[in-house]
Parts: sequence; C-alpha cells; structure tokens
Amino acid sequence: MTRRNPDRYTAADWQVAGRTVGAILANHWLVYTECELCELRIRADLKRIARERGTGFVLWGRSTTCRRVGCPGRVTFWVRPHGASGGVAMT
Repeated sequence: MTRRNPDRYTAADWQVAGRTVGAILANHWLVYTECELCELRIRADLKRIARERGTGFVLWGRSTTCRRVGCPGRVTFWVRPHGASGGVAMT
C-alpha cells in the first residue's frame, strides 16, 4: 500500500491489505456490522472471532444474521482502515 492518499484505494486494495481477521487485528482496523433490514450497527468483536474461528478466518464476502431480537435481516461487515474517509463494505 504505497499510495499517498488512502482515499484512492479501492475495496480490492483494502482486501489485500487486510485479508484475514489476524491481518485486520494487526492493522488495528475497526470492523462493524450493519443490518440491511433494521439498520442496526454493531462493532464486531474481532478478538472473539479470532478465538473461535482462528486468525486465518476471512470476513470478506460473508454475512450473518442480525443480532437484534426478532429481526430476520442479514448483516454486512464493514471495515474502516486508518486514513480511509469512510467504511468499506466487505462484500
């Protein structure tokens, strides 16, 4: 990642730099989930994910059920790397 302006990075660039949960933890990036139905936004517990699934687990391209009681929606994982102006959908 050698560009001077982090806003010019694409989602694919961020995916290469933070492919696994272990890499995301090493980079100290924030990851959160957002439900497509109820719009609930929750910070992801990366340490717990790493403990349960391993540091090689990949969040890119994954979704899971919403944690809000009674919501049938699915959540999208978002990553916010340092220097980025906003979140990047991990779809």
